[in-house]
Amino acid sequence: MPEATQTYESEQTKLQAEYSGNSAEDIHITIPKEPEVNPEVWKDVEPLLYRGFLTVSAEINSVSFVFKSLNHHEFELLRFSGGFREGRVTEQFWWTFLAYGVFMVDGVNILVERDKWIPKLADTFGSLPKDARSKIVRYVGEVNRRASNAVALTEAYAMESLSRYRWMQIKGLDLTSTAVTGIEGTQRLGLNWSQQLWRALNHAEDRNEQHEREWENAKFVGSCFAGKGIAKVYNQDNERRRKDKEERLSRKDKILREIILGEKQEANVLKIPGAVITVPRTVEELASQLEKDLRGEKDWHDRVIEDHETKIRNQYNDRRVQVEQVARENAVQFGDRNVVGNSDAREGLTPREVADRVERRKQQAQQVHRHMDSVDQDEKAQNFLGKWGVTGPEVSTEVSTTDRDISGAVQLPAPRTPTTPFRRKT
Repeated sequence: MPEATQTYESEQTKLQAEYSGNSAEDIHITIPKEPEVNPEVWKDVEPLLYRGFLTVSAEINSVSFVFKSLNHHEFELLRFSGGFREGRVTEQFWWTFLAYGVFMVDGVNILVERDKWIPKLADTFGSLPKDARSKIVRYVGEVNRRASNAVALTEAYAMESLSRYRWMQIKGLDLTSTAVTGIEGTQRLGLNWSQQLWRALNHAEDRNEQHEREWENAKFVGSCFAGKGIAKVYNQDNERRRKDKEERLSRKDKILREIILGEKQEANVLKIPGAVITVPRTVEELASQLEKDLRGEKDWHDRVIEDHETKIRNQYNDRRVQVEQVARENAVQFGDRNVVGNSDAREGLTPREVADRVERRKQQAQQVHRHMDSVDQDEKAQNFLGKWGVTGPEVSTEVSTTDRDISGAVQLPAPRTPTTPFRRKT
């Protein structure tokens, strides 16, 4: 007992110290952190966002060139320039492609007067040997491939805290303006896909933060009236935020694995029980699906319906076989007789069975009369006793003189003294 008392007192002292904030033991809680990403991963994303393009340097005939990546607006201009004839790419297309990819020539920024420089640069590249021009095309194509990967990484970059800080710095500014890029003429290029995606994600994040603040205020006001009931709402919000964070981290991990490590992620495949649904995302995929439909080929929708019909058909066949098997077993056991439950429908009760049943009912009536003889019997009770031939004087003599076994009779509870409900006290 003394040891138990000392243990109890020590535990109470420790709890009181923790409650008052003077605990002698330090409490260490491990807070989960997002995995850190090497800043080298964003080496192409940030220039594409804050400058508008990626660059690569080259020297042609002792003249320094700086080539840049093209955005979707410039590719649209190239498509309208007439470089495609009869389903093939002409030589003039590649000359114009290289001209649009030039950023600086011998230290001079050509973006300021780009319309004047484009025809001259196209003629210059057209006069180069074919091997040299092909080499330049490969260099410019590589920088455009890097820009394409940077666009895909933009979504993961938008989840970084550094991205949010930069958004706070330049929010409300035109990303193509000289104030942001520091380069004259970038406003003529227009927003690329990466910049548009980054702006959209940050605006969505701002809106979510505003909604969360309003919701927190509403919960604070509601807690003044709901009391402990508001704890359930807080727990649901914590669980929702935890799931949202896990989904963001999972999405970020998939993007980094696909772009950096080259692990192909099945982003367009939706798995459901019994089928794999491939969702078309591009015009080519939609056209391919339409051609298969016109040829009569089965797609995922047809296979899902076919599998469901097969499942129902098999279940119907199984039930039919089961019913037939039961019918055969009954035919072997009972022959051609109609069987209802566990009795034979053609055979009735014997006279002895009828007499036993009547006797048991009479004994039940006698039991009822014996328990109710001290109570005034109503008309229904008299009718019940008269139906089975039981009268008042006969009950006592018959019960006392007979040796019948009445153990099978139903034992009824003892009657209660009749009272008047809600009777006032006098």
